[in-house]
Amino acid sequence: MRGCSLEAYIEEPGLTEGQRRRLRLFQTVEEAVSRRVERLCTSSEIEVTDAAILVVSPAARRAFFRIDARGSAEAPGASVIVDHRARLHEFLHAVLPPVDEAPFDPYVDLLAPSPPQCVRVLIVDEDSLTVLNYGAFVVVNLDRREMPKA
Repeated sequence: MRGCSLEAYIEEPGLTEGQRRRLRLFQTVEEAVSRRVERLCTSSEIEVTDAAILVVSPAARRAFFRIDARGSAEAPGASVIVDHRARLHEFLHAVLPPVDEAPFDPYVDLLAPSPPQCVRVLIVDEDSLTVLNYGAFVVVNLDRREMPKA
């Protein structure tokens, strides 16, 4: 049994093929994302619930990074940005602003902290955006001054 794995979630019957495709894209960077979240939260004042991840498929890369693909091959794999959720919200509005007719801010989920021990993940491909809360991160800061002397 796969339990609570991402793979088991991908097989849920209510997901669209696009959602499955975006979740599979996330699987390709899942391990690296976990390491980067750990580094971000241990080397800065950012709490896990305030960390956010943007995963951009190779096909959507041009829209985000203004890449001119003439004469160059697409880089394989996804692009990943890990930062504070508020800065990621600003970045998304700057590079891919919502259309005026949009009924709501598509990045609004970034304005609220993630559930405890989770990070917010936005996965973008050429068709759409999938948002999820991911992980069970626990960051422990050890202060040697408070540790017992041996």
